Amino acid sequence: MKPNQLDLDMQQLMATPAFRRFLLQMYRDAGIGIPANGADATLLAYREARRSLGLDIFRQAARGLPRGTIEQVLVRVLSEANPKETENATPQEDTDSE
Repeated sequence: MKPNQLDLDMQQLMATPAFRRFLLQMYRDAGIGIPANGADATLLAYREARRSLGLDIFRQAARGLPRGTIEQVLVRVLSEANPKETENATPQEDTDSE
């Protein structure tokens, strides 16, 4: 099956570190990795809606990877979340706006 334009766009985006950093921030902001239980019904619905939108974004990003799964996107994004140490590495300031 020939890839369509959206697939090609996602391949190009997934190849850029800036887009993968964006996805990492989306992962954090959407609360994909944290449980939503223990909240009242309104807060639970809000958290689940955020998570659902975050997963939709990851599903679209997955179109740019060979196997095209959300898990593959998460592995790719989260593997860059913890930079590898090198001999000459200097600490970088955390620029998250939380």
